[in-house]
Amino acid sequence: MPSPVADHAGRRQLLRETLAESGVDGLLVSNLTNIAYLTGFTGSNAGLYVSALSGDLDVFCTDGRYSEQAQEQCPDLGVLIQRDSLAGAAAQSQVTGAQTLGVESTLTVQHWEQLRELSCTISVIDGAVERYRLIKDADEFGALARANAITAQAMNEIASGIRIGDSEISIARRLELRFSDLGADDRAFPTIVAAGANSAKPHHEPGLTRIADGDLIIIDCGALVDGYHADCTRTFIAGRPDPWQLEIHHVVRSAQAAARTKAAAGVHLRDIDAAARHVIDHAGFGPYFDHGLGHGTGLDIHEAPMISARAIGRLPANTTITVEPGIYLPGRGGVRIEDSVAIHADQNIVLTQSPYELVCVG
Repeated sequence: MPSPVADHAGRRQLLRETLAESGVDGLLVSNLTNIAYLTGFTGSNAGLYVSALSGDLDVFCTDGRYSEQAQEQCPDLGVLIQRDSLAGAAAQSQVTGAQTLGVESTLTVQHWEQLRELSCTISVIDGAVERYRLIKDADEFGALARANAITAQAMNEIASGIRIGDSEISIARRLELRFSDLGADDRAFPTIVAAGANSAKPHHEPGLTRIADGDLIIIDCGALVDGYHADCTRTFIAGRPDPWQLEIHHVVRSAQAAARTKAAAGVHLRDIDAAARHVIDHAGFGPYFDHGLGHGTGLDIHEAPMISARAIGRLPANTTITVEPGIYLPGRGGVRIEDSVAIHADQNIVLTQSPYELVCVG
């Protein structure tokens, strides 16, 4: 869940200032992650109206399943109980006198049609909350640091116990259990364990494939702490590596180091991607690195900024990104190395402390 010490009222006040500049009377928030950021609520059904005029006019709505939870997590908000919580918040916004209602693009067609029946002007205002979520405060950095520390420790421990014959899925489940043992609330996303030829599939789903001697093994995982997502990838080898495996691992490790060095507040996002891609291209493996370099992390596992060859803009200070180049040779195997990195104005801090060398397991 989001940090209980977060200043949710302060976050809504910052948003209020943006809304006033946008010329709307308030924003109907439908994205549940944005609602969690602004209120602390972690249930699966909610609607929030943030007034551009006053916090006294804010409206939070959820259904009866969450009445007690909402009181506990949102003590600074009155709670309206209605099954269709978004429609409830929208209707109450009219009671407060809103004539121009801002909405997010995550609205369903059904809710869009409902809103059209209101006697107000509807205006899509996208990214209003995300612009604040992009920049992390001290509490958020603390949660991200804890989540990534648990992730790295669990990966290091579980990897040391991998044996020939273990299945991908059994490794994944042991890893996720270790997250819990170390204090995580949950996994941040479905763990990837990809062995042998499966390691050439960047988002392979672990199954019954068993570790065999000579397999490259990609493990991509993350723990969830206070609602914040960790993300880390390392590649291992079962037994002794072949020369081609050492080669692509060396290239990816060099590319990842180059991108981490390049990543700094104020640098163009596409230049960070280019730093890694240049190393892989120069080694002749350019066609086998076919995804973006990384992404932001926070209350979502994938959030702004996105780092790729097509990215626009510069890397802001006080955000957290992943740096995750890879080489994937179809039918043979692949390598990916990923860190979560906190970007500050004067330094970067790698949050995922795990060995970079090709560690032998089995």
